[in-house]
Amino acid sequence: MINVKRSIFYIVLSLILTSCSIVFPTQKEDVLVDVEGLYGEERQFVLAGLPSFVDEKEVYRISDEKELALLSIIQEKEDILKVFYVSDSIISIDRTFSYIESVIPYTFNIVITEIPYTRNGEVLLTLFSIEIKPNHSDYKSIFESAKNWNMGIITSSMSEREKIKKIHDEIVRKTQYDTSILDIDLSSSVKHPSFEATGVFDYNTAVCSGYSRAFNALAQEAGIPTIMVSSISMLHAWNLVYDGLSWKFIDTTFNDPIPDRADRVLYTYYLLDERQFLQDGKHTFDKSSETTLSAEEYIEFAEYVYPETKQ
Repeated sequence: MINVKRSIFYIVLSLILTSCSIVFPTQKEDVLVDVEGLYGEERQFVLAGLPSFVDEKEVYRISDEKELALLSIIQEKEDILKVFYVSDSIISIDRTFSYIESVIPYTFNIVITEIPYTRNGEVLLTLFSIEIKPNHSDYKSIFESAKNWNMGIITSSMSEREKIKKIHDEIVRKTQYDTSILDIDLSSSVKHPSFEATGVFDYNTAVCSGYSRAFNALAQEAGIPTIMVSSISMLHAWNLVYDGLSWKFIDTTFNDPIPDRADRVLYTYYLLDERQFLQDGKHTFDKSSETTLSAEEYIEFAEYVYPETKQ
């Protein structure tokens, strides 16, 4: 089953060389700053104290991919799509992309900029930026669609599990798996709606990444912690969702019969722990690498993004 379409292959890497005559720069102190996170949680990041020759005023000191991804996700919610940072670590852009993609429910590319400040041929400091570039100008319409869907199925009196079931069932009932994807050239279909949440919301047809992004958008809009899990080895995507007590796996795609059957909803892959999810051998997680995330890393990141869920 060919499902997931990864924007990771469309990362753009740009290099800007800055040659400056730098004499006796003034070094500032690092400062801890509070940044409002998801669902009101405040997270602390280090605002880097940099020499006076650095023009950019808001530059963060980043230690790893998780931190960079979370900062980018938090800033994106404030419509800040470009983040400047410095790091003493080697940051994998592929892993950072995977972390960001697991939360943001629309497709995007990433632009990385590297700015070395030099003096007499010696690099004194390298400044980086990471910018989220949505694949569509109307990407915010996804959030409005999710809100409109939820208005018809979610009530404030529902428990977490009741909300999850309503969202799961609504996606499965209204969406038909797009088998036509098997007949198209995937290399030329970066913006095909079936890979997007809009495939579910606007066309009622999608592949797994569309199902999973739609679930992300709906659950997040309903205040339910969730992320999308991608498996390159399996070419598939599904969700990890917090049911109020623990993190569970859910696969809306596999719970939607093919060929489509009206109002038929399966619960074979519904709110399962990792052992239950893997027991029939149909799902495969990637191993941890420079470009992929393992099941443990996805769960760890979910708890990192939503600290109130950590046990």
